[in-house]
Amino acid sequence: MKLILNNKTSIYILCPANISTGGPKCLHQLGYEIKNQFKNKVYMYYFSLFGETFKNPVHENYAKYKIPSVEKIEDSENNILIIPEMNKTIQISKKYQNIQKVLWWLSIDFFLLTKFNDNFHKHIRSIIKIPYNLIFIFNKITRCKFGNLSLPKYLKFIYLNLPFINVLKLKDIKLNLTHSIYQKNILKLKGIESLTLSDFIDEEFFERGEKINFKDKKNIICYNPKKSSFFMRKIIDSNPKIKFVPLINFNKKEIINFLSKSKIYIDFGFHPGQDQMPREAAILKNCIITNKEGSAYHFEDVPIDDEFKFDEKNKNLSKINTTINQIFNNYTIELKKFENYRKKLKDQKKTFKNQIEEIFNL
Repeated sequence: MKLILNNKTSIYILCPANISTGGPKCLHQLGYEIKNQFKNKVYMYYFSLFGETFKNPVHENYAKYKIPSVEKIEDSENNILIIPEMNKTIQISKKYQNIQKVLWWLSIDFFLLTKFNDNFHKHIRSIIKIPYNLIFIFNKITRCKFGNLSLPKYLKFIYLNLPFINVLKLKDIKLNLTHSIYQKNILKLKGIESLTLSDFIDEEFFERGEKINFKDKKNIICYNPKKSSFFMRKIIDSNPKIKFVPLINFNKKEIINFLSKSKIYIDFGFHPGQDQMPREAAILKNCIITNKEGSAYHFEDVPIDDEFKFDEKNKNLSKINTTINQIFNNYTIELKKFENYRKKLKDQKKTFKNQIEEIFNL
């Protein structure tokens, strides 16, 4: 369905206040491009995610975008409200009856998590999670011998496959946007059509990537422990002589420095969308190894060869370790296999602008 824009149109973007993660970064990128490239009136509408109060709701990482913010949304059919897929933002949007609503599915996984946490009393959540907890304990005892299970994967199963509740068919949404093919396919299976709107990696990563000297690269593996599964611990334990660096609680500059020295980035998380860190690592001349969960399953979202993607099964552990050693021993040769991925990442900013033009009829 087409959005209607005219000279009276204002575009509002819902965004959690003072939080720096992939979602808010995407929202600020969108606001910046609309404001600067297409000269439309665009405003951030910040809300407190956990009830805190802030003197300044703009996180320091996003001050550079200089997008004006408002405390009130004009509920007019001329205006547009962009809603990230969190349950809280959807609840906020229900206050407005006339405005054109655009739902940006940055992550179906996190939507289901927030929906689950917000809509059920703690006692009921515990009852629903009993099968998950039993499987979780069993997995831990057997060291994931029969496959890994994450809470997002479990919630997708009960929400999307069982007659639990059809949570995706949200009312009064004029247009659905998806951040990845992974999300697009899930919505399509539920009868919901969408347009694609991705994002892009900050220029600082490309600038550093062009200056990297291969002599400075070490036999180091970086990973994101916040999104890693149990299987990642198996990989670490089976390679005691290799240095693994968990990228957690670091600022952007520190992450750039670590990824500029490592040769491999491993991501055995649940891949809710086109995750930032694998892309940042690829730009900084890392070879990427992933599982086949979420968006990583789709070549369109994570365009790396199948030889670098693995199911989380014990039988694949030796293959993963062989791949790690192959990269360390033949780094410059193996790195060439990721040239097309890096090229796509370099083109993402242009793609992002083209997608905005199509979506907003600009």
